Amino acid sequence: MQKHYFIAIPAADETLTRFAAHLALGRYYKTVYESGEYHLTLRFLGTLTEDELRIWRRQLTEIAQMTSAFTLKLDHLERFGLAERPRVFAVGPAYEEKLFQLARRIDPDPVKPFVPHITLAKKWNQEVSLYPPESTPVGSLIVKEIVLYQIYPDGQPRYQADTRFPFGKK
Repeated sequence: MQKHYFIAIPAADETLTRFAAHLALGRYYKTVYESGEYHLTLRFLGTLTEDELRIWRRQLTEIAQMTSAFTLKLDHLERFGLAERPRVFAVGPAYEEKLFQLARRIDPDPVKPFVPHITLAKKWNQEVSLYPPESTPVGSLIVKEIVLYQIYPDGQPRYQADTRFPFGKK
């Protein structure tokens, strides 16, 4: 099996964990993420060769060194798919220019618009006819690093840090 990678901001947060638990997302979705799996994806990379991995690690080191910590205010829900049974249920941050600058440094020519979100659950349970929960998240996330993650589809956790890139100069 080929290894897949993505670049993200880790988002494990106690407030977010309590918010997700309050929503009881397991009633609506087949896949509900654990707190340690929460992240805000900046770019999906897919499979990479060892040379490509080395280049990405060097680029991410440089990007992290010229980035300073910032805060994201989590203030709304994001849903992707049909309103009555969205395939992805996520929390979104208020607009923060530093987040979009970081995303542009990592992916200057994105194929799709950048829609920042932290996925809490996905894969709607087809047997449920209830509407997904409505609630407004409250909380903030201090962003002080980016992470190159490797995906383990059958593992637990499904996303494991390959390399962490703390912000600021060494």
